[in-house]
Amino acid sequence: MILTRYILGALATASVAYSAKKRDPVCIIGAGPAGLAAATALEQKGREVVIFEKQAKVGGKSQAVYKDGLFQPLGAVLFEKAAYVETMKIIEQTGVPYSDLSIGERWYFDWKTGAATLAPPVSQDLATALGLEFQRYAAYWGTIHLPMTSVGYKDGIPPELAVTGAQWLAQNGYQVLGLAMIDAFVTYGYGDYREIPALYMLEFYTPSILAYMMGLTPGYKIDFHKLLVEYSKSVKGPINLGADIKLISRWGAPLTNPFTPVTPEGQPIFFSALHQGSGVVNVWSWDKTGAKSNPDKARKLLKETLSKFNKDPRNSAQQAKAVTDKNIIGFNAVVDYFPHVGPAEIAQGWYDRFNALNGEDHTVYASGLNAFETVEHALRAGEMWWTLTCNRIAV
Repeated sequence: MILTRYILGALATASVAYSAKKRDPVCIIGAGPAGLAAATALEQKGREVVIFEKQAKVGGKSQAVYKDGLFQPLGAVLFEKAAYVETMKIIEQTGVPYSDLSIGERWYFDWKTGAATLAPPVSQDLATALGLEFQRYAAYWGTIHLPMTSVGYKDGIPPELAVTGAQWLAQNGYQVLGLAMIDAFVTYGYGDYREIPALYMLEFYTPSILAYMMGLTPGYKIDFHKLLVEYSKSVKGPINLGADIKLISRWGAPLTNPFTPVTPEGQPIFFSALHQGSGVVNVWSWDKTGAKSNPDKARKLLKETLSKFNKDPRNSAQQAKAVTDKNIIGFNAVVDYFPHVGPAEIAQGWYDRFNALNGEDHTVYASGLNAFETVEHALRAGEMWWTLTCNRIAV
């Protein structure tokens, strides 16, 4: 049926299959954060594991390229200490360094014309209103949302979170808080809060993450690829890279079709200089949900679009320089960046059905899809979902 096909097709990071014979190793498909966390948890319980990864490197969607000694992420980059609890444990374990990720000047670009406009400052009245609504949101999140959030949402999902994020904000009297949410939610690849369920919006916007987006608290950048490479060294079992995995397909009909603030046509929607003075910018492009992967189109639009404003936007006399293939030092085409379901599916008990599948045919599914698509949630899924599932099945 469609639901089963979607689970098998769009599951992002790790599927764990195991034999009924206890002496057999546990087979883990995927060496991303969920797969590595599952392997670590299993080995700590005395089980042997073997990992198969179709990519040439571990890390799942957290890949990177390196230039002049600096990492340039082809996936996740941002974390915040209060929200990324499991991630912080691995950072402390591996010793991989991290640094501040400050929010500098913001410019808006018309990708078709190349026109650039400096984002206007926030007025004092708006800043005051945002601050008051943030305090109320943080109180709600800590007292009501946090207790119900867990891997797999095993205690159920309140009906009020099965509406869209925009509806939830309106129903709860938030008049301006959405202004602090919509840009980052889109540019980090999670869609338009007018279509995406409120459940996911609240999972992404912990009070500490939202405070960072509003410039109230610090955020941090880290080479997540290096972090997961170092973390993988703690796995005792073999990790087979470049494996030809034929029993997992990533295709399937999408369950939602988010309407986005800008029309997604495969164009760049956000770019930022992660390391000041490096001469390198990181660019995120976005196409329609469910669109067939077309790396050639995305690469072509990347060059055409950036060629229109590859200059200092503060210097109106400066001419933009053309961007060519030789200027692109890394390129990563990710299709299922944000596996998720829509408000109707959540309201109809999708997660209950998904949870019931875990353990069937001696197979456990662990990834960001169990809760939300971030490195932190994938780590939690890998570490915790195995234990939750094994409570009801024979190992």
